[in-house]
Amino acid sequence: MSNSKGSHRAARGRGRTAVAMPPARLPAAASVPLHEQLTLAAWAVRVPTVVDTPLPGRPALPGTNGGRAEARRAARRRKVPVRPESLRRLVPQALVVAFLAGGTTAFVACDKAVTLDVDGTPRTLHTFADDVDELLADQGVTLTAHDSVTPALGSSLADGDEVVVRAWR
Repeated sequence: MSNSKGSHRAARGRGRTAVAMPPARLPAAASVPLHEQLTLAAWAVRVPTVVDTPLPGRPALPGTNGGRAEARRAARRRKVPVRPESLRRLVPQALVVAFLAGGTTAFVACDKAVTLDVDGTPRTLHTFADDVDELLADQGVTLTAHDSVTPALGSSLADGDEVVVRAWR
């Protein structure tokens, strides 16, 4: 890695120098027309540029106010806190997350694992049915007047319950 002039990795204070413009030498006023004198005088007045920023340990040129570091500090001071537009976007996003979380919680809370035994064939089901009637209707089980159902029709269901249906033939 070289620290040659112009390298972006050059060490501070080496390879960069502030260039000072030599004082303008104006020709004698009598031999030059007035408009050219004004043009030459404008060239003698120089506006400081980035090249004129002082290096560490050197005094600042007149008319400069600290260079790039000062510009960065000023930009940080100008930063604005959270804007109302971002709050307008944040509220709908928060509502979507809340509804998704609420829906997932309701899904998990209402899901019941129930064992349904129809004529000696047990199977475990996951259902949202609230009572035995709803469970049997969801599973397509039809009952006759002589069939027995335990627990009784209309009984509420809870997680882990067992419903037994015996057909009378």
